[in-house]
Formats: sequence, structure tokens, C-alpha cells
Amino acid sequence: MQIPQHLNSPLMKKLLLAAAVMVAALSSSVSAQGIITNAFDVGANYGGSGEPGWTNGSSAGSGFGAWTISANGDAGAFIGNPANGGVTGMSTESFVLYANGTGSGINVTATRSLNVALPVGATFSLQWGINFDGNNGVDGNKGFKLKVGGTDVVTVNNGGNADIQFNTINTGFGYGTTPMIWSFTYTNATTLFVSANDRDGSGTFTTNVTVSGGISSFELYATRLNPGDQDRRRPYYDNFTVTIPEPSTYALLALSAVAFGGYVIRRRRR
Repeated sequence: MQIPQHLNSPLMKKLLLAAAVMVAALSSSVSAQGIITNAFDVGANYGGSGEPGWTNGSSAGSGFGAWTISANGDAGAFIGNPANGGVTGMSTESFVLYANGTGSGINVTATRSLNVALPVGATFSLQWGINFDGNNGVDGNKGFKLKVGGTDVVTVNNGGNADIQFNTINTGFGYGTTPMIWSFTYTNATTLFVSANDRDGSGTFTTNVTVSGGISSFELYATRLNPGDQDRRRPYYDNFTVTIPEPSTYALLALSAVAFGGYVIRRRRR
């Protein structure tokens, strides 16, 4: 095939080479920067020198509001090591809830808002580790909720046996001590895609939830956990993260391609 003369000139060859290098560089940037972290917090941000404790009104990390922690009875929240409860693979500084005893009203909640409600295309994720069940068949529970405004749209719960319930549906997860990573992607204006790994490392759970908007807050909770083996009954959480697709590099790539195409057209018309 004969190359048109206007594309075969030394100047055009240099321009084409420069464009190829530019596109390759931008493509690499897209690959490396395709996802950005919009909000993030971990237990290691609390309790150290110059850091806040994990208490009502405390705040660390970025992209989230202050914590609202409310407890009744012998219950509360602290930063601790999940390994003390037999949970493996989590940071030694994770978020921990306790609710000691079976008496009515013993409970703790830790609630936090997102600075900006989850936008379409974004993902909220967290790490959740548990060992023993909530309370050996008694009405004790632990887990977390996601909210749109003041409405609960997701409740992930463990109660009196090894089952992990998602909005009252059994996920089929077996017993295990590795942390579950729960991810929630707001795929369109009315759909939240949910995925999680089994705590025994053998399976996954996925589903879609109909929602009226983006996730605006989350709540961690524990109620009436058996006073025996408290460390093993407590829920452990970490790595609260919001990630969103990075549009800028894609836009730059498209803009550069359009600009270069326009230059070639102008050259051809001369």
C-alpha cells in the first residue's frame, strides 16, 4: 500500500511518532490511574501519638464525617487486634465493638457519613472479620448497615449461628476466620451491586439491590454478645474505602486524539 505523500514527509513522520509516544504515555497513565481513592480510613489512624482515639465525635482519614458512637450497658468501641479474637489477616489496629452480656438493651452502634453520597460508578468497601457467632442461639447480633438518607438499604448480620445474612438472606458462607471484604458498587441510579468473599476463603456472594440514591452513611453494630469468649465474639472492621473511576486521563486521551486528528485534516487540505 502506497503511503500518501502528505503522511510520508519527514515532518509528518516526526508528528506521527510524537503522537504515538503521547498516546502510549497517556494509555499507561490511564492504566495506572484508572481508579482513585475518594475516601479512606483505617484503625491505624487512631490511638497513636498525635492521633485521636476512636470515640464519639472523632474523625481521621479523609472523605468521611465524624463518628457517632452510642452505647448502652457494658458496650462500646475501641481500636484492637483482631488476632486476639482468633481473626487472621487483618491489621493489628482495627475497629472493634463489644457488647458484653445478654441483658436487654446492651448494644453499641458506630455510624459515619460519607462527605459526598456515593456517585454512580463508585464503590464503597470495608473489611469485616468475625470468629464465633453472635450469642449461641440467644438474641445477640453483630454486623453493619448501609443507608441512603435515613433508610437502611443493606444489613449484613451474624447472629446465633455461623450464618452470614444479607438483608435476611443467607449468603451460604461457611465458618472461617479470614476477613470478608464487602464491596458495593453504585452501577446506575437505582442499582447497587454487592460482592463479598467467604470467610473460609472458598466462595463468593454477589447480588443486586434496588436503591433510590447513592450510599450516604454506614453503621457498625453489636448487641447482647455472649459474655463468654468475648474477644472471639466481637466484630472487627477496617479499610473503609470509597473509590471512583478516574475520568481525567481518559478525557485527556480523547482530547489529544481529536486535536491530532484535526491537525492531520488541516495538513491534508493544504
